[in-house]
Amino acid sequence: MGVVVVQIGQGGNQMGYALFECLASMAVSPPTEFFRSAQPHSAAVKARAVLVDMEPKVIQGIVKRAKTAAVQAHRSAWTYDAQRLVAQNSGSGNNWARGYYGHGPQCLDSVLDAIRLEVEQCDVFGGFVILQSLAGGTGAGLGAYLVEALRDEYPSSFILSHCIWPYESGEVIVQNYNVLLTLSHLQSFADGVIIVQNEQLSAICRTLLGVLRPSFDDINEVAVEALGCALLPSYWRTVQPSTQTIQTDVVSCRPEIRRGGPSSTRPGVRLLSDLLSVLCSHPGYRMMTMRFTPQVPAQSLDFTNFTWAAQLKHLRQMLITGAHKELEMDWNVKLPTSSVHEHKRGVFPTNGHHQINRSLANLLILRGSGSDNADVSDFADVRMYPIWQVDPLSVAACSTSYGRYEIAAGLLSNCQSSVLPASRALTRAYNMFASKAFLHQYFEHGMEAASFDGAFASIEDLVTRYSLL
Repeated sequence: MGVVVVQIGQGGNQMGYALFECLASMAVSPPTEFFRSAQPHSAAVKARAVLVDMEPKVIQGIVKRAKTAAVQAHRSAWTYDAQRLVAQNSGSGNNWARGYYGHGPQCLDSVLDAIRLEVEQCDVFGGFVILQSLAGGTGAGLGAYLVEALRDEYPSSFILSHCIWPYESGEVIVQNYNVLLTLSHLQSFADGVIIVQNEQLSAICRTLLGVLRPSFDDINEVAVEALGCALLPSYWRTVQPSTQTIQTDVVSCRPEIRRGGPSSTRPGVRLLSDLLSVLCSHPGYRMMTMRFTPQVPAQSLDFTNFTWAAQLKHLRQMLITGAHKELEMDWNVKLPTSSVHEHKRGVFPTNGHHQINRSLANLLILRGSGSDNADVSDFADVRMYPIWQVDPLSVAACSTSYGRYEIAAGLLSNCQSSVLPASRALTRAYNMFASKAFLHQYFEHGMEAASFDGAFASIEDLVTRYSLL
């Protein structure tokens, strides 16, 4: 099984390098889903990646970093394939229309050729992971164009887009336009969209990891640590309800893919089909967020005691409050008190002034000793999900420790908090559009006002759908 990672733009390429570093260092050996042999009978491996940017500087920099690290660092040596690099000498200038209407058609053939060569290296092709930023012109504009082209070229393949949300204080003056235009395309052509916010990642670095002035490398490491938890090999396990929970309060898991028994006999999680099938089965709900625990500075590990009960309690509270780090959680927020029968009738008592973050589907990934037996039944509470969702909780496990952590838990969630930043961006973009601010930059590349109207309507419908969960 092989998964091809397509790194687009500066942000996507920097995130991609961090992801492959994480995957290579966290596993005992580089996982074959993301690495292939460089030569027969050689220990060196190459990343299953295609690098795309409209300026060569970033690609050259990370290719050099990978080669240098493979020589100097004590880790499994991996490099990028020089035949999978696509770069030009003209940037996109943070202009979505220039990336989509200009660079897209110009470089499409060369990008598809590089992707085809990498896909042919897979014994079984599992799909694409797209790494892109939403703020600029290349990651956003060209990225949206390439996702659309991949859907046409590989109509039956899975496409998972991992999107970097810009600082809301403003990285680019037209970032709200770029974000909404990209998301509207991804909703139509990608099978799933994971949103990671620079604001949240930076706050985790400062408040939890003790990095007062986090660099982009620091931020990327936090993001890929969570993503790697979901992508590394694992196997399905069952939800084991606690003795205090009535059986009817627990959402059942599909037995056909989550059987009991020893881990060696359980079916493994197939990338990317299993992930996207359990989380994004409904075409109208494809937005996801990633949460991860623990997040502790390296110098504090020897003085920290990790238990599954504590980690899962924190992770669940992060989910129902919509928080992405522990310090944001409000422990006063509780699920509304209602019986299972009231829930099935659609009766939802209010919870004061607190808004519960409701989920369509959750995938819980446990790594470390005891992951088979950890009690995760609290995540199966029916009050967290819409009444029409049949099987919202899936659980995967792996008994191997995750990097520096003895135990770790990741939660990939299709939930309401995934669209909150889109709702705020929509308000700002409407105000700019009403004033016709910076529209000429888009119109000069062949874009029309109707494209903005269509994107705004698409995102408005998306936000409305999630608000009704």
